[in-house]
Amino acid sequence: MKIKNIQFKQTIGMRVIKTALAVTIGLYLSMLFNLNSPIFTSIASITSMKPSFAESFKDVKKRMFSSIFGVSLGFILSNVPVDDYIKPFIAGFGIILVIYILQVFHMKEMSLLSSIVFTASFLSKSDKLIYGVNRIIGTFLGIIIGVTINYLISSPNIYEDFLNSARKTTDICLKTCEQLFLSTKDFDFYEFERAYTHTEEIYELLLLEIDTPFHGEINLKLSTDIIKLLTEIYLRLHLINNISKEPDINEDNRQHISDLYKYTILYSGNLSGDLNTVYNYHINIIFKNINELQKLIGVNNGKRRKQVNSTKKI
Repeated sequence: MKIKNIQFKQTIGMRVIKTALAVTIGLYLSMLFNLNSPIFTSIASITSMKPSFAESFKDVKKRMFSSIFGVSLGFILSNVPVDDYIKPFIAGFGIILVIYILQVFHMKEMSLLSSIVFTASFLSKSDKLIYGVNRIIGTFLGIIIGVTINYLISSPNIYEDFLNSARKTTDICLKTCEQLFLSTKDFDFYEFERAYTHTEEIYELLLLEIDTPFHGEINLKLSTDIIKLLTEIYLRLHLINNISKEPDINEDNRQHISDLYKYTILYSGNLSGDLNTVYNYHINIIFKNINELQKLIGVNNGKRRKQVNSTKKI
């Protein structure tokens, strides 16, 4: 079988380097403290290396709880006095209990890790109490290493990521509005929707980052104002996108379009009455929000676009 399209031009990112460094330090410290399960220190180091410091910090409590719970349950169930051929059924029951308890505590994402910890503790041939203590220490050590390295070395700048994403979303919004209002055939509302959703997700990470003890400088008011404006634009665009008829753009909005895109609208659409009034109202608010976004995040679309006149039908 031939393997095609293999490329070795991919760059090694900083997160990969930080993960490798965390594993290396974890293994050395496991040797130093004579831990009998260095693999779990490595696992904790790897899984704690999140795209943002906030995510890494948020997972500390969950990982420690799932580790301690898995080790403790494995230790308890392994000491149940039953014949060896019954023990696999005990292990299966333990897995069900692990997953159920974590779901109750809204930590379903930790089920896999906790199940592995439980199984390792349950099947350990060494002194189970010593093994459990070593396992917990190793996990705690790995988490601390991963979180510390993620913070100290090229810590992800979520605030800057949010601003960059907001700029990109605003730029896509401008293109989307141009396509919609000028009735171009390549209109794609979902490109803006995807960009907006991504920016919203980064904003949620930003809120988590503020709750961490060592976050960088964050202008929360500016970030909140930006996401509110983008959200309002998204909702209004989503609404008018469902109107099939072409609107009759009023004079005020024609001027907005001329200022933004350097287009002159010469034709009117077939939408009329209250629905056309509502359409123009939403367009007007969208343009005002776009202008406000440009002021907040420094997007100057007029300099980028080619200045032409359009006689396309609206």
